[in-house]
Amino acid sequence: MTMPRAIDFLGIGGIGMSALARWALAQGMTVSGYDKTPSPLTDALSAEGARVRFDDRAEAAPSDPATWVIYTPAIPAQHPQLRQALERGQTVMKRAAFLGLLANEGTCLAVAGTHGKTTTSCLLTWIVYQSGRPVQAFLGGISSNLQSNFLAGPAEITVVEADEFDRSFLHLHPAAAVITSTDADHLDIYGDAGHVAEAFGLFAGQCDRVYRSASASGVPGVEYGLEQQAYRAENVRVENGKQHFTLVLGEERVDHVQAGLPGMHNIENAVAAACLAHHVGLSAEEIAQGISSFTGVRRRFDVRWTAPGQAYIDDYAHHPTEITRLLDAVHSLYPGQSVALLFQPHLFSRTRDFMPEFAQALGQADRVGILPIYPAREASIPGITSEVLVSQILGAVLVPASEGVNWLAAQPEAIKLTVGAGDIDRLVEPFVEHLQHRAV
Repeated sequence: MTMPRAIDFLGIGGIGMSALARWALAQGMTVSGYDKTPSPLTDALSAEGARVRFDDRAEAAPSDPATWVIYTPAIPAQHPQLRQALERGQTVMKRAAFLGLLANEGTCLAVAGTHGKTTTSCLLTWIVYQSGRPVQAFLGGISSNLQSNFLAGPAEITVVEADEFDRSFLHLHPAAAVITSTDADHLDIYGDAGHVAEAFGLFAGQCDRVYRSASASGVPGVEYGLEQQAYRAENVRVENGKQHFTLVLGEERVDHVQAGLPGMHNIENAVAAACLAHHVGLSAEEIAQGISSFTGVRRRFDVRWTAPGQAYIDDYAHHPTEITRLLDAVHSLYPGQSVALLFQPHLFSRTRDFMPEFAQALGQADRVGILPIYPAREASIPGITSEVLVSQILGAVLVPASEGVNWLAAQPEAIKLTVGAGDIDRLVEPFVEHLQHRAV
């Protein structure tokens, strides 16, 4: 398909959309876009040459009918600029369809699963990149190694996150994919766990090769994991405060691989990335070098501040399984240390669907503060509030968003966490500044 000279992105400040906008800028296209509010991402895009607006009136959008319009699911159907583009007969496409258009050219390596997509795809990108192979990537987080969520081509290999939300990943036809997990999520879309599993099965059927976690039940593929699989990590141990393991990829094995991020789930994510890198011809040694030099992803076990016996960590965890894995990693890295956690629930529907599981997972922290629910694309649901979640966790308290930094600063625990996928990230820099100022 012939690409346009100009693209307008509705929801340009989203992490996935901003990667596509950066791709368009790299092609020399005229790039514009709408978002609700300014953010560090919209500021960065403006500095890179995009024309970003925060006015949702139809007349604020570009007037050239040849401009393509790409939109996210967060944009409502009645958005004036989306309606205008449809009425004009412009080329209008969902983000997932446009990503598929780009990714399905050449060798697409996709990372699917309800947990671990961003960490695994960022790690895979870094492994391939540091090996010297040309690669382009569209990532759902800011890679600390690359300092971006986009790696420009041209390249035969394209790394993408295969997002199950809204069945977006069904636009992809990868040469190879990993499926890290198939836990129930997005039940506002799928209705029940059975339909989630069904969608992953359909996705797997579109891939030439699938590698699946031992916990990703009900989908076909070559199994990887931490036990007796042909693709596995074994002999996991701690050396000088860091996790190390032996990487086994069929007949190849490498000892003394240092995990870039703590937690058994991140070692499993490393094996997942290794499967895809091995699939495109990288040696186990090259893969091990990439894993050991990986420095992480912004907002994924993101250690933002440390002092003797203390630490502040920011994490994107927004599902009970992810919170449990996060706290397991914290407790393994800081054994015996007490933990204060400030959490922002993401979506009314997810809070409703997993209320008991959230309570159990969050209860593993010593002190818990809960911010109001971040609604994202949803209207409120009667009876589903942060107050209800607080009532189910012993000792938890409701914290107004404006008091988040002050609440966390006042807690005596040595390890402090901000956790969630909404706009809790706006508290991170102010809290880091508070900690740095206090340490002076």
